Amino acid sequence: MNHISIRDLQKISSESIAALEGPTPVKSGDRTVGILVPLKPSDPDRLVKILRETEALAAGRDAAADDAALAEFGDVDPIDWSDDAVRHIQNQAR
Repeated sequence: MNHISIRDLQKISSESIAALEGPTPVKSGDRTVGILVPLKPSDPDRLVKILRETEALAAGRDAAADDAALAEFGDVDPIDWSDDAVRHIQNQAR
């Protein structure tokens, strides 16, 4: 399906939305008025693997050098997204 009409959007089932191959334009006539993006469940094992790979890549980085290199782009997300930092924040929220 290359697009969904605004009228068809009212009739489409959740199963049909989940079966979409990816982002699908929503059109009113010839004009695109939105985009429908099906949400797929994540694979927890794959997420763990990716987080471990990210931690390993980040281990040898110089944070100060990274900050200096990113300074030309203006404000950059200053949050420490490491596994330990995220767990600390989660524990504080409990």
